[in-house]
Amino acid sequence: MRFHFRFIPHWKTWFVISGILVVLTLGAFFVRGLNYGIDFTGGSQMSLKFNRPVTTTAVKSVLDKNHLSGSTVVYIGTGHQHVLITTPTISEHQRGTLLTQFNTKVGHFQEISTTRVSAIIGKQIEQRGLLAVGLAVLGIIIYITIRFEWKFAVSGIIAMLHDVVITVGLIALIHIQLTEYFIMAVLTIFGYSITDKIIVFDRIRENLHKRQRNEPLDDLVNTSLNQVLVRSINTSTTVAIALLALLLFAGSSIRDFALTMFIGVIVGTYSSIFIASPIWWRWNLKEDHGKRRPKPATSPRA
Repeated sequence: MRFHFRFIPHWKTWFVISGILVVLTLGAFFVRGLNYGIDFTGGSQMSLKFNRPVTTTAVKSVLDKNHLSGSTVVYIGTGHQHVLITTPTISEHQRGTLLTQFNTKVGHFQEISTTRVSAIIGKQIEQRGLLAVGLAVLGIIIYITIRFEWKFAVSGIIAMLHDVVITVGLIALIHIQLTEYFIMAVLTIFGYSITDKIIVFDRIRENLHKRQRNEPLDDLVNTSLNQVLVRSINTSTTVAIALLALLLFAGSSIRDFALTMFIGVIVGTYSSIFIASPIWWRWNLKEDHGKRRPKPATSPRA
């Protein structure tokens, strides 16, 4: 059984829903803010290899008692013996206290390395991340403009920024700690989101070439969306299942990346159908009516 949904006639509803989501997530961003990790704020990292398998709960218990509850503990490799501990910046005295307590309360270990990430380095990571995002947006605009037209490019960028704003706002609301993986996730969302939109735009362009003269533009766009709907949903579902597996079984740092990606995939799929194409349709509607308006009949000369 084939379904034929009427997306375009309800464009105002989709825009209102997205407007509400954008306002709410921007509110969460400005009120709650992002929870920057040491990659952005500076801090300390200790790589410890215990003589026996240990639990992250036991390690975190020592950190919590030393007022370092915002720290993270992740396993390195297999065997649950080698852990990477990330904390805010600590003094040599605090470090010595932690190592002593790890030894007595968790188990004997070998200290592999201890490094510090300064706030200056964190600022460089943030600046380079923003530069990477900016270059990605510029590259996408140029690519879509060359392949399609500039109206498709701008419509796609607006929808893509819609995806990123909502995703980042939800991450601010959840308040997970941001690491360098967050920038990777945002750039990946850019790529996935615009790829999904290019598939829709490509089908619209194909149908424009085959368009009957009396076919309304909204019917053409609506038909195009229905033609790619199943493919878009199947692709997004496959990616979401893989990300769900990472959420359930991967380490904490990868889980944060997977959660950001999971939200971005859901929002990106929604905007490809309900936001990007309606923006392009509204933008071209007046011009399309002008092209298709019948020419006035000329009166015969006397």
